[in-house]
Amino acid sequence: MKPLLSICCTSYNHGKYIEETIQGFLIQKTTFPIEILIHDDASTDNTAEIIKKYEKKDKRIITILQNENQYSQKIKPWSNFLFPKAQGKYIALCEGDDYWIDEFKLQKQVDFLEANANYALCFHKVKVYLEEEKQFTDDTIKSNIPETTTIKDLAKRCYIRTNSVVLRNNFKLPQWFNYLPVGDWPLFLIQVKDNKIKKFDDEMAVYRIHKNGVWSSADRYKMIEVTLDTIKPLLDHKILGKDANKILQKKYNKYRFKLFKEGIRKQLNIQKT
Repeated sequence: MKPLLSICCTSYNHGKYIEETIQGFLIQKTTFPIEILIHDDASTDNTAEIIKKYEKKDKRIITILQNENQYSQKIKPWSNFLFPKAQGKYIALCEGDDYWIDEFKLQKQVDFLEANANYALCFHKVKVYLEEEKQFTDDTIKSNIPETTTIKDLAKRCYIRTNSVVLRNNFKLPQWFNYLPVGDWPLFLIQVKDNKIKKFDDEMAVYRIHKNGVWSSADRYKMIEVTLDTIKPLLDHKILGKDANKILQKKYNKYRFKLFKEGIRKQLNIQKT
């Protein structure tokens, strides 16, 4: 039977976490069939062995195991390996260091999207776990976000954790998507278009922050650069609507000024030393 939903999971050197991630998939209770697509990008630890172990136990698990790292060659796993294989009407995302804690997460989200055709995607609150401190903290990016938002809200900032989203499998990503330094926020912007976004107040997943994460290891200057390099292709290719483009252009100009100021600050610090 064709799955109604495809779980798309990316992993790289997540041997410490991937088992908890997969177990979060397997606890899901749904009235519809699902498939579990797991892509490992040539991990150098035991991630692939753990994934293969679970693949033998559950026929819903489909693995894509790379012998050579693809991300370093500007080949994004989502757009090149996972999404093309996803058969579901809906896609749920989760990276191999995060995990789900609510067994009805997928059922709740799919039920909502099935009943509300004018919503492109839905997401929910998560618990944020600080790996080094071994403690949970508040998820600040979702503060004051209303139940329903639009692409105009999302263009201002990304308030959606990747492991909380279920979206309709109704989009096609352009080739230049591979070269974006950030994938989730542009994906959501491209997919949402003129439709709505739904937020659930339920905390149904755990988002892990650790020193090997992209954002946690970046300094302020680098983070500003990454933001600019993410926005510019979206503006250049005019892939979004007029309102969203206007907001992104304003954001881009603001971050260019921030980069200028941060560059001066860094230079002054270098001169002092």
